[in-house]
Amino acid sequence: MSAQIILVSSDARVRESLTHVLAEVRSFEIAATVADAQGALDALERLPAAALVVVDAQADGGQGRSVARRVSAAVPLVGIVMLVQDAGSAALAAAMEVGARGVVQRTASLDEIVSRFESVAQWTSAARSAVEVGRSTGRGGRVIAVAGAKGGVGASVVALLLAGAQAPGSTVTLVDFDLTAGDLTAFAGVHTRRSIVDLTAVAGEITTRMLRETSYDVPGGLRLLPAPGHGERGEAMPPEVARAIVTALRFESDLAVIDVGDHLDEAAASVLEVADAALLVTTPDLPALRAARRTLEQWDRLAVRRPGAVDLVLNRRSKRDQVSVQLVERVVERSVAFTVPEGGEAFDTALNTATLLEVSTPVHAAVADVAESVAHRPLTTPGLEVRADDEQELEQLLGRGLRRASRKARTRRERRVTEQAAEAGQATVEMPVILTLGLLVLLVCGQAICWASGLMVARSAAQDGARTAGIAVVYDARVEADVLRDTRDALPSFWRGRSRVSAGPHEVSVEVSAPTVLPGVSLTATSTANVYREGR
Repeated sequence: MSAQIILVSSDARVRESLTHVLAEVRSFEIAATVADAQGALDALERLPAAALVVVDAQADGGQGRSVARRVSAAVPLVGIVMLVQDAGSAALAAAMEVGARGVVQRTASLDEIVSRFESVAQWTSAARSAVEVGRSTGRGGRVIAVAGAKGGVGASVVALLLAGAQAPGSTVTLVDFDLTAGDLTAFAGVHTRRSIVDLTAVAGEITTRMLRETSYDVPGGLRLLPAPGHGERGEAMPPEVARAIVTALRFESDLAVIDVGDHLDEAAASVLEVADAALLVTTPDLPALRAARRTLEQWDRLAVRRPGAVDLVLNRRSKRDQVSVQLVERVVERSVAFTVPEGGEAFDTALNTATLLEVSTPVHAAVADVAESVAHRPLTTPGLEVRADDEQELEQLLGRGLRRASRKARTRRERRVTEQAAEAGQATVEMPVILTLGLLVLLVCGQAICWASGLMVARSAAQDGARTAGIAVVYDARVEADVLRDTRDALPSFWRGRSRVSAGPHEVSVEVSAPTVLPGVSLTATSTANVYREGR
């Protein structure tokens, strides 16, 4: 039976050439030809038994390496061969960095192509067989990666307690893969001389004995593989060594808990790609939640891990938090899978004395529940199963927690509808009262305006009358009549019928009655002007 090949290339000449070459042999056949990474993933879903993915380095606009990286991350148990212009050592190293198993020159002969394809196809078959045998016989441990949304959210403590919560008798290895700032040795209370970086010298032949010699016993039956004491040494960890360490840990331990820190480098990305489960730890504060959302987006953008394959852990939860779980899910755009409460005084004391594995607190119980859930989650074989969409995967990962969140959301909606109905009834009762008060205020304001207008016209008319009296030489009856006439003439016609004018040799007084706007209220405005004699 011919081994199936999926060819990723947008160049028609490359497709035609490789198809023509493979037509001369019976051991391989091109089962699908696609142009980009998404097409390759879709083809792998249709053809789960495909043995090879051949990626043209110029595919997808010259992004062949990115295509290979994405396919390798999504389906690590399929062999990838890069089709390059020059199959030198530099091209091979670049291909291996993105997860390919080999390179083939475009102008290679039939024998060279078949030889390389057979080698990679054999690797694919062996890898899948090893996974199936390990699964059926119980061999091979789980790998859980723990990452922090940002520094200080408690990811290292969660990783330590997660490893310590495993059943007695299990072989558990705690790995500090925060290569630049890891400090699990301080939390565990051990002193070290060797670190995980020392394994880079024997990357091709990492054995159980080497892991034992590099790791340290921790109270509680754990083994700790520490990060380097000097952060700059972490740069010496290439991604292929990181993958080799994870592979060795699967066969050395029943469980490997790996703390990858909050910084994504190539080594951490390699661990996250191949881990059976990934936990992203955050805290109920907006800076940490925004960092968690950015982290998930970065992992998805770089094809490190899809958000649907990441469990969100809300750490240090307390009743005093101003940020609710619903707000957390809205900010991060991901449902909260697990909640870990705040530790309290006993937990802080154990943390400061490096005795976290020797005490029992509510934090330990919550992390034990996380360990129980993750440990009993069924494994899937990458590259052999048809991938579910994100909604189905989210339901599988969260289970009852998601359904419980949905019920809470429905309850909140029903309560909101009830409150809105009650508010509508209350508004119906209060509306007449509000309208009455508003009308009363308008009437008072109108009455005040009328009184003020009357006062202004009365003052102006009184001043005109006083001026007429002031220019007279002698104040007599004729002058008084002139003063009364001039004062009334100064009043607007509307106010004359409402006015009363009195004049004397020393002052002129005008009184007007304001129109009644507010029922039952009658106001008058009076103004008096003194008479000043004008000299001649």
